[in-house]
Amino acid sequence: MKGALRIPLLFLLIFAAPGCFADYPAKVVGVSDGDTLTVLTAEKRQVKIRLHGIDAPESGQDFGQRAKQAASELAFGKAVTIRPVDTDRYGRTVAEVTLPDGRSLNRELTREGCCWWYRAYAPNDRTLASLEAQAKAAKRGLWSQPGAIPPWDWRKGVGVPAGTGVVGNRSSRVYHAPHCGGAARMSEKNRVEFGSAEEAEKAGYRRAGDCQ
Repeated sequence: MKGALRIPLLFLLIFAAPGCFADYPAKVVGVSDGDTLTVLTAEKRQVKIRLHGIDAPESGQDFGQRAKQAASELAFGKAVTIRPVDTDRYGRTVAEVTLPDGRSLNRELTREGCCWWYRAYAPNDRTLASLEAQAKAAKRGLWSQPGAIPPWDWRKGVGVPAGTGVVGNRSSRVYHAPHCGGAARMSEKNRVEFGSAEEAEKAGYRRAGDCQ
C-alpha cells in the first residue's frame, strides 16, 4: 500500500512546484528589462520570468531603459500571480504575470507602447494584437518614435550601429567585442552574434577579459 501511495504523491509534488504550468504567487524582486523579471516564490526560490507574448526593446535600443522603468513601476516589489506558459531555451519561465489589481502586466506594457506584440510566439493572441494597434495609432511609448526597430531585428543586427553588437562563443559561453582577437580567432561553428552585450548576458554569456 505504501508503494502505491508514492506515485500519486510524487505527481502532486511535481505539479505543485513553481514553473510546472500551475499558477503560483510570487513577489517581484528584480527587473532586468522591459520583458524579464525575477520573482521570489513562497518557498524563497528565485525564478527568472520572461513575459509571454511580448518583446520589449533591448537595453541598448532607443526606449529600452524607459521600457524597463515602466515594468519596474508596474511590478517591482509587488505580490503578483505567475501563470506559466512555457520554458524558453535559456531556462526562463515564460509566463503571464497578473498584478495585484488583476491587470495583466504583459497587456499593460503593450497598452502603454512599451513593447511589441511578439507575433512569433503568440500568433493567436488577438488581445495583444489589438492593444499594440491602439498604442501605435495613439503614438504611445516607443510608437512615438519613427522607424522603431523591433528587438528581434535588433538582435540579428538589422539597423544596429556598427560596433554595438558582440560575438559569443557557444563552447566557452564567453562574448567578445567584434574587434577583439578572440572574436577573430573563433571558429564559425562556435560563433553566435548578439545585438548587444545585454542580450548576450541574458542568454547566459559572460564578457571576455582579453579585450574591452
